[in-house]
Amino acid sequence: MYTRTAKAGVPEGKFKKLILDVPTRWNSVYFMITRFMEMVSFLSPMLLNDITAPSMPTAIELDILRQLIELLQPLEYVTKESSGENYITISKVIPMINCLLKQLAQTQPRFDVLIEIKDMLHTEIIRIFGLIEQVKPIAIATILDPRFKNLHFTDLIASSSAIAELRRLLLPDLSSSESEGEMISKEHVDSYDFWAHHKMLAHGQKKKKSSFTYDELSQYLSNPVCPLKSNPLELWEDMKTVFPMLYKQSRISFTMVATSVPCERLFSKAGQVITKTRNRLTGSRLEKILLLADLPEDQWF
Repeated sequence: MYTRTAKAGVPEGKFKKLILDVPTRWNSVYFMITRFMEMVSFLSPMLLNDITAPSMPTAIELDILRQLIELLQPLEYVTKESSGENYITISKVIPMINCLLKQLAQTQPRFDVLIEIKDMLHTEIIRIFGLIEQVKPIAIATILDPRFKNLHFTDLIASSSAIAELRRLLLPDLSSSESEGEMISKEHVDSYDFWAHHKMLAHGQKKKKSSFTYDELSQYLSNPVCPLKSNPLELWEDMKTVFPMLYKQSRISFTMVATSVPCERLFSKAGQVITKTRNRLTGSRLEKILLLADLPEDQWF
């Protein structure tokens, strides 16, 4: 069943169809209910005029569906945001779980069935992600994200442990901090960064020697967090003259992905390239095709 969305500004031939839930697809129940609520004003007269049609939900049941959408919408957002491949996702896991639990706690459903769903969602989130802050690679990546740092940690012990682990990772660079500082200075002199001095003043950091590692991390954590819409990679490019060791570690931590969705997308693309008529493609040629297909249009010229 479908309905035409023939309104002003909508191209002719565009349709909205009902969506059915699929057990193997994430958030399919949310998409099914959302689409039904969008089309309920069209479906109601159609169902009333057809004696063989299924019964229309009552006003109370429609109100339950509206509140259910409010419960499921944060889950859909977290799923979509953590499945991206064009931005850093690993450092968003802990902040998103914290915000998700906060939104669930603030939701006040009026029906018993929704209260049970809310409690079940809260229980499952705690069961699966309750110890996420104790996973040190994820915790370190979150701390190294200038947008979050340790702002969303609810477990102070886990936060302290992650900071201590980050200090330990920086220790091998302590003995050569002076020589590395000279090399970094030479690199930036060669590349000519006119605003290097401004960046040093903006972050209020001076070069140190023996205690450079510890002061670098402490100074970084004492600075306020950056805007949420900013790109952490671009932020670290601006701060690498101030925090060179943390910059190096951030490049390592940010290579992780929050989910396996980007890898699954790559396998799907490979399956679309290798067909019955192209079954003799070599692995190296397939790799080049996938690489070129993933490049943005501005890099083709």
